[in-house]
Amino acid sequence: MRFRLATYSFCLSIGIALGLLTIPAHAEKADKDKPIALSSDKAQFDDVKQIYYLERNVLLIKGSLIIKGEKAEVKIDPEGYQFVTIFAKPGELASLRQKRDTGFNDFIEGFAELIEYDGKTDIAILQKQARMNQISGPRVTDQLHGDKIHYDGNTEKYNVVSKASVKSTLSPRRKELTGPSK
Repeated sequence: MRFRLATYSFCLSIGIALGLLTIPAHAEKADKDKPIALSSDKAQFDDVKQIYYLERNVLLIKGSLIIKGEKAEVKIDPEGYQFVTIFAKPGELASLRQKRDTGFNDFIEGFAELIEYDGKTDIAILQKQARMNQISGPRVTDQLHGDKIHYDGNTEKYNVVSKASVKSTLSPRRKELTGPSK
């Protein structure tokens, strides 16, 4: 057990030193084929270019995925897929939250100045002051902070990249913390 813990700590240290860390996130699979619902206080639509501009109190909902921000640009490709860029209000952060398949009350949440979401690939990229949390019930189990976070709902992983260093807090997965085994 001591060797396993030392190996894990060494690998985690190498990942942080390289400024790149990948952790599984287990996004809800049912969200991929859901339509996107958008709302805001102000909106402009360019039906010829298939671009939608939203301002103030922007809310994007796709199944259990919820993204909030101050401004958004939504582009629709010829196949009907949406590409969304959401900007935070100055001095604040935009947010992303999605239900995870791992448990009844498990979520992934992220915050950044800029969030890009690709509806075709189910990938979200969080940039500038980016951070993500894994939540299980009322507890935040894991936290990551960096310059850029790449969250892939298909592979159930996210990567964190930072020029300086990636900061992370990983909670133990002991049986007494996660409940009795069957």
